[in-house]
Amino acid sequence: MTEQNSSTSKIIEIRPKVVFQAVENRYQAQNTEFTVNIPSSAIGGLTLLESAILVSFVKLISPAAIFEFGTYMGATTLLFARNSSDSTEIITIDIDPNTTATQENISEADYLNDGNANDEHLRDIFAKHGAIYINRAERHLREKVTQLYQDSTTIDPQQQNFLKRFQLIFIDGGHDFETVRSDTENALNMAADDAIIVWHDFRSQIHDDVTRFLDGFSQTHEIVHVAHTMLAFMLIGSTREILN
Repeated sequence: MTEQNSSTSKIIEIRPKVVFQAVENRYQAQNTEFTVNIPSSAIGGLTLLESAILVSFVKLISPAAIFEFGTYMGATTLLFARNSSDSTEIITIDIDPNTTATQENISEADYLNDGNANDEHLRDIFAKHGAIYINRAERHLREKVTQLYQDSTTIDPQQQNFLKRFQLIFIDGGHDFETVRSDTENALNMAADDAIIVWHDFRSQIHDDVTRFLDGFSQTHEIVHVAHTMLAFMLIGSTREILN
């Protein structure tokens, strides 16, 4: 692992093969496969490499429960559902699409270059189409998923019985600084003693608040970036050993 050359960041960077080698080391006697949809042409999805990294985490820790901040079209939710144990519980949260006003006047130039406009555009897609990947999935996969329609910054982990419940948490909801901060604080309370927290859009050319938050967060927490992706992650408890 090599540390970034930045006076404001202590984020470590690793090559993707470090994660893949960990999977190979764990499953030496078998091939390890995963299933993924063809990446959506719509803005806001994961790359194939990012999907492979997330599935690798699932394979490495076999989470009993996964929490996702930001359902959007449900492609990542379905990725988790297809590649985890039949008994894995997946909870995903996003705003209620029925209460979201559409933004017809956002131009492509705006949502491709401005973080706030981009989030508005993603909310517009969600309001119009909902979590289409979940809705189209097989019944046994849908039954693994619980969708919450709520502003993630208003959740109470203790009241909702989320404290120390999840072994894998994925943060990819609102991308403004305060939402990322709030989702991260909740994630820390919701993470099990042995868990992985993953953030998307680190080093995004649009959502620079995610990078700014994680650069500051890295002063007190060990954060790792996977090269050639927008994924950053934090290992908690015994999961610190999975990449060794």
